[in-house]
Amino acid sequence: MLKSRIIECILLCVFGILSTCAQSKTSVLIQSTDEDERIDVSVDKSIYFPGDTVLFVISRNDNTAPAGIITPILLIEGTTFKTVGRLRYVTVIPKNVTPGLYPIRLRVTDAMGRRFWYVTDCVVTVEEYQDVEQLTRYVTIVPEAGSSDIRTAVTLDREQIRNLAVHFQRDSIRSYMGPQFVRITTTVLLRDGVAASSYERRVVTFRSHGDRNKDRAMFIQYRTAYGPYANIRPEELEQVLVPVDSLPDWAILGIHIEPDYTIKIGAVDRSNSMTQYYRVKGSIIEVGFALAVPKVLFDTRAQDSVEYGNSSAMVRFYYVDPGSGNRFPVSGGIGMFGVNSPVDVGTGRGGFALSMFLDMAEMIRIVNIGFTKKINFGLEIDPFLPIGRKGRLLFVAQAGFTF
Repeated sequence: MLKSRIIECILLCVFGILSTCAQSKTSVLIQSTDEDERIDVSVDKSIYFPGDTVLFVISRNDNTAPAGIITPILLIEGTTFKTVGRLRYVTVIPKNVTPGLYPIRLRVTDAMGRRFWYVTDCVVTVEEYQDVEQLTRYVTIVPEAGSSDIRTAVTLDREQIRNLAVHFQRDSIRSYMGPQFVRITTTVLLRDGVAASSYERRVVTFRSHGDRNKDRAMFIQYRTAYGPYANIRPEELEQVLVPVDSLPDWAILGIHIEPDYTIKIGAVDRSNSMTQYYRVKGSIIEVGFALAVPKVLFDTRAQDSVEYGNSSAMVRFYYVDPGSGNRFPVSGGIGMFGVNSPVDVGTGRGGFALSMFLDMAEMIRIVNIGFTKKINFGLEIDPFLPIGRKGRLLFVAQAGFTF
C-alpha cells in the first residue's frame, strides 16, 4: 500500500527513438517513499503511416511493486489505446493525421485514486505515403489546352499566352499518394528552332484535407522541409502561372511538366510527364532578307546576252498563315540579281529585279516535315532590269538562305 505522499514525476530518458531499429523504447522512473520502479515502454515500429496499427508495450522491473494502474495516452486526436494483453496496448493512426512526432504519456492512478502524469520520450513517428501520382489525373493547362506535337502547336496571342497557368485538380490526387512535387519547365523556341530562353519552377501540391487551416499547416511544413520549395506561395497549391518574358513573333512556347525526382518519392518514370506546345501569334506580313545562288533557266532576250553573276540579294515579303504560322510558299521580293556582290553592278553584268518565288522548302515545312527554317530553294520568275541592257523576263532556279 502506498503512503500518503507518493509519486512525483521524474522523467529519465535512457533511450530515444531508435531510427535504425525496429522499435522505439524509453524508460520512466517512478519513485515513492517505499520503492523505485523503472518502467520500460516501447512501440513496435520506428515509422508509421496513416491507418497503421501501433503496438505499445510496457515492461515493469518489479511486477509486485504498487505503481498503480498505468494507462498510455497517445497525443493524436481521436486515438485511444485498447488492451490486447497484459501491459500490451494497440491503437490505430487516423487516416487524416498530420505527419509529425507524437509523444506517448503515461497516466498512473495510485491506490488512493490519485492521478499522476508522466511524459516519456517514446514517440510515434508518423510519415506520409509519398508515391508519385499520374500527372494526367490532376494536372491541366488552362484556359487553353496546347498540342502534344510541336508541329501542330496551338496559336495564341501574347495576352492569351501570358494568362496560361498549370492547374492542379487536387481532389483528383488519390488520398494515399501524399504530396506531389512538380517541376515545370518552359522553353521558348524561335521560328528557326533555336532556343531563346528557358525557365524552371518547382512547386508542391497535395490532396486537400477539407480544412483550410490544416492545408496551410501542411503547406508550411513542406515549404520548410524541402529547400528548393522555399519560395512557393500558398496559392500555387492550386495554380501556377507560366513564366515567360520574351515572346518573339511565331515563336514556340513549350511547357514540360514532370514529377521532381530530386525529391526521392518514387522510381523515375519518364512516361509520367506531359508537354504542351503553343505558338505566339505575330504579324501576317513579314519582311526578310534573302541571299541566293540563282541559275537562269530561260531568258526572254537571250540574244542580248548579259553576264549573270552567281548571287542575288533581295528583300522579300511573306504572307504568314494566322493559324499555323507557316509562311505562304509564294513570296515577292525586290533587290539585286545576277551579281557577284551587291556592289558589283555594271554594264553587261547584274541589275535590279522584281521576284516572284515559289519556295519548295516552305512547302515541305507546311506538310509538317522537319526542315531547317533558313534554307530555301525553288523556282523564281524575275522581271529583270540589267545595267546598260534592255529589260527582260527570267525564269530561274535558285537556292539560298533567308534571314
